[in-house]
Amino acid sequence: MKQTSLERQLWPYLGLSVLAHFLIGSYPVFGKRAIAEVPKFGLVMLAAMAMMITAAAVMHWREHVDAGTLWRVMRGQRVLWLFSLVVAGRSVTNILSISLTQAVWVSLISILAPFPVAMLGTWVFAEPTPPYTYRAATLATLGAVMMLVPDWRHVSAGFTVRDAAGIGVAIVSLLLFAVHYHLIRRSHHRHVSSGMILFQQGLAMSTAFLVLTLLTGEDWGSWGRASSGAWLAALAVILLPQVGGNLAQITAMSRVTPALITSFIALRLVSALLLAGLILGEVLVAPTQWLGAALVIGVVSVYLALQHHR
Repeated sequence: MKQTSLERQLWPYLGLSVLAHFLIGSYPVFGKRAIAEVPKFGLVMLAAMAMMITAAAVMHWREHVDAGTLWRVMRGQRVLWLFSLVVAGRSVTNILSISLTQAVWVSLISILAPFPVAMLGTWVFAEPTPPYTYRAATLATLGAVMMLVPDWRHVSAGFTVRDAAGIGVAIVSLLLFAVHYHLIRRSHHRHVSSGMILFQQGLAMSTAFLVLTLLTGEDWGSWGRASSGAWLAALAVILLPQVGGNLAQITAMSRVTPALITSFIALRLVSALLLAGLILGEVLVAPTQWLGAALVIGVVSVYLALQHHR
């Protein structure tokens, strides 16, 4: 069966969607490697500033938004600041979780996002529950537990209080994402482009992390003592997920629906698994862990695909 002209035009954008998820999925791995030697809040502040620069370029070259228009939107659409604050909170909890536990576990928790999003819509906003939500959430949770436990004869072996704290913080970050998603859906802002939203979120994050790095007294001198590996990881955090991932995602969204882009979210876990093994030595050691990973990736992908084709 021959492809239509429209389908041929969409393929590059679908490829960009896949690339965006792979790049964004690298964040926990490169972030964990970098913050082993450099300040975590300072690193994310620099990454958020890079996000702002990317957004400014998108607004100027693709969306043709001038500074005056941006200022009017930022002044008039105050609800966007609420979104930005929630994003900043999610970023804080995300980097804290990465510093506490394995990067793979953080990525695992983050790709379960479609389920709290659906449940929050039902419980708080009285929306109809998407089909298969609870069955899919149960199967995905089972897969997540299988990933977390390397040895079922000693369930708690190798799983520390610090790991538990990291997973707990990652769950808070996940819930903040669900809140942010519904706030965006229910906003009635007009003439607000993707670049504008990204710029405002980058601005809020930069400000929040500047305050945090100053309040916590982070040692910025550690940048001068950091190894080349830490510097490469820090640059990767800035250039791959924040600049490359966001730019690929924004470009894809110009032609592909957000629902279809979201259906590839499980690829973030694939990216984290591959990179964590290569860079951090975080490898799944038991067959049941790999089976759990496959179960999570499969269930999340099928669930989102079913919602897209409704």
